[in-house]
Amino acid sequence: MDKQKDLYREEAYELLTNLEDSLIELEQHPEDLDIVGKVFRAMHTIKGSGAMFGFDDIASFTHTIETVYDLIRDSKLKVTQDLISLTLGSCDQIRAMLGASQGLNTVSDAKTSELTLSFKAYLPPEEESPEKAIDAPARQENHENVSAPLATYRIRFRPHKDLFANGTNPVPLLNELAGLGESAVICHMDDLPDLQDMDPEACYTSWDIILTTTRDINIIKDVFIFVEDSSDVSVESINLLTPENDDAQNKKIGEILLERGAIMKEDLDKALKSQKRIGEVLLDTGMVNKSEIRSALSEQEQIRTLKKKRAMAEETSSIRVPAPRLDALVNLVGELVTVQARLTQFSAKKSDPDLIGIAEEVERLSSELRDISMGIRMLPIGTTFAKFKRLVRDLSTELGKDIGFIMEGEETELDKTVIDKLSDPLIHLIRNSIDHGIEPPQTRTA
Repeated sequence: MDKQKDLYREEAYELLTNLEDSLIELEQHPEDLDIVGKVFRAMHTIKGSGAMFGFDDIASFTHTIETVYDLIRDSKLKVTQDLISLTLGSCDQIRAMLGASQGLNTVSDAKTSELTLSFKAYLPPEEESPEKAIDAPARQENHENVSAPLATYRIRFRPHKDLFANGTNPVPLLNELAGLGESAVICHMDDLPDLQDMDPEACYTSWDIILTTTRDINIIKDVFIFVEDSSDVSVESINLLTPENDDAQNKKIGEILLERGAIMKEDLDKALKSQKRIGEVLLDTGMVNKSEIRSALSEQEQIRTLKKKRAMAEETSSIRVPAPRLDALVNLVGELVTVQARLTQFSAKKSDPDLIGIAEEVERLSSELRDISMGIRMLPIGTTFAKFKRLVRDLSTELGKDIGFIMEGEETELDKTVIDKLSDPLIHLIRNSIDHGIEPPQTRTA
């Protein structure tokens, strides 16, 4: 049972790290039910596994939190900054409970009761019964068929002005596309005339849609089959979610606009020479309009989001191995390489073709094994550095500073030991940047 408890603690710490990341993301996008679902599932797993392995205090504490986020999933409650802060505080309390179970610290029961009462304040009276839904499984989410490959498409829908003449309504077409997968829709209204010049029977708007789906491109084109003659439609595959296409997933705004035909290559080269952001330069010079920039940003964000989901899916398919076992494996491989070198030297002295062939085969296998064993210790730095988001969020709230925290290159891999050594110095750098490098809003305004 002690071994199972250790496994639970390890999983719980990992869930808490991911949970904090989701909470900070939810604070920026409070209406995103997908993120709410992530928070709910994390709390449900911590609660359910805790009850299974004897962590009754954690199971009881997280039950009320889980109920609150279940109500948010049902649109009965709204996400607020106070609720996010309260939930982040509960993450700290769960960590303290995990540490107390190992004798590393003590837990304040008063703090636990205070947090529980704060969460109960969000619940309507009928939801406060401790028996209600305590063993209810997390509801089945509506996922796409994961066996089919996901593809992302850029769809440009440009209706002719006379689209309404035959009774066509473009909104059901957009809704049908949304039903095919995960989509982002951007409406372009730059051609909208002044009110006195407007023809109420003419269509002045157009749309860009970024759609990620398992469906075939022909199914997407069939959505527009009845408006082909009264509109210009293009459907372009921009990204297949496979590791080989990482370059396509990291496109800059300028590259996206160039692909779309919104700007020319010479315009992009000229804008890149400026010290300003590429989007600001293109807007200031009138090369593109705001809706084109919004559309390109939406496409970029969609690709980044899907890339994160893919990375998380890959992460959940991995297994945990204690670090000492990996160290032992690397040491054994090192000894094997030494023995292989002796075998190669011995076979060369004997000049025996059969022995030389065996030595060459052993050399090839040991070389591959060495590369694989060294790669096992490599981890994406983003998984460890995600805790910095919580640090920035808490410090910016405490100091009253409006701070955005952006990480780039999270997929870069380093040896786990190196990542652990980098963590503390980077925390120090970030704290100094917030304390001394960023002024309060009123100072910046002045």
